[in-house]
Amino acid sequence: MKVVLLIDHFGAGGAQRQMAGLACLLKERGVDVSVYTYFSYNFYVEQLKQSGVPYEVVKGAESHWRRFFYLRKKLLAAQPDWVVAYLDTPCIMASLVNWLGGKFRLIVSERNTTQTLTRRERLKFWLYRKADYIVPNSYSQGDFVCKHFPQHKAKTVVIPNFVDLDKFACATERHRQQPAVILVVASIWASKNTKGFIDAVRLLRQHRNDFVVKWFGRDLRSTIPKNTAYAQECQRKIKEYGLEDTVFLYPKTKQIAEEYRKADYFCLPSFYEGTPNVLCEAMASSLPVICSRVCDNPKYVFEGENGFLFDPYDVKDMAAKLDEALQLSEALHAGYGRCSRAIAEEKMSEQVFVDRYLSLLRAPHDGQAE
Repeated sequence: MKVVLLIDHFGAGGAQRQMAGLACLLKERGVDVSVYTYFSYNFYVEQLKQSGVPYEVVKGAESHWRRFFYLRKKLLAAQPDWVVAYLDTPCIMASLVNWLGGKFRLIVSERNTTQTLTRRERLKFWLYRKADYIVPNSYSQGDFVCKHFPQHKAKTVVIPNFVDLDKFACATERHRQQPAVILVVASIWASKNTKGFIDAVRLLRQHRNDFVVKWFGRDLRSTIPKNTAYAQECQRKIKEYGLEDTVFLYPKTKQIAEEYRKADYFCLPSFYEGTPNVLCEAMASSLPVICSRVCDNPKYVFEGENGFLFDPYDVKDMAAKLDEALQLSEALHAGYGRCSRAIAEEKMSEQVFVDRYLSLLRAPHDGQAE
């Protein structure tokens, strides 16, 4: 079985992390797998090389206007049995190739939760008629697909993200520091609710100063003006509120596993998510979690057991849940962390993830997985 994985690039994104992992896991299971991108950001490329996964940036496909033609030529020449595409544009490109001469079977993967049903979304799901499977990484997106496109219900299969349970682990029982470290791992842009979080920290600081926030997610290479402007506005807010000694915004890092081990809590204030990689990593690292009550988060975070949920549009609610978390006794704090780890082991293992993909790749042509 020959499988080609297609994604835009291997920069430091959640979808890229999962596809790199999928490639390496399939390789370990003896699958003939290779990876194509059309941009040359290489955050996860070393991982592919270490596992012996062939990787190629398709020359010419970086051009918006010529992308389809170069990708079509490459995919037809490769003659794969399967193509697995992640993210909207690669999924659309692979679907178009399949409509226009492709002989491969196709898995398209939905990596986020759709917020608005645009013309582009409708076109994408129309093109998915040629796909063998639609694989959302969240149950909320699976529900969205089945509700709005019931014709795709039979071939929609949810496969949540996996986490490396060995890499993201805390070897010893956690003992909370003073001040406590609240870790956030997310890009700094509007959908991640950075400004709202800063407002919540301002409220919290009015009556306690026994914590600091480390937010890892600054993109120093960003060329998107609105994202750059948003990050700059966040920095101005921190300075205006006098939080320079409380909220620290750091660049993305490949050493994030160590930051989970050094933290006391994990927070994710996003307005929407798919299945966040960072939530999986934080839970595997035995951290109590404080996050938005959105999408699939309540499937993994249980109040009174391993974390706290808040309304991301309500700054007071966010501040209150942060306050509750900081008030946990030492024993409860450790217990929440153990519970997070247990949930990660049950629901987020590499084995469960790759087995689910292999069941689709080995399915007969009637579309029924084994």
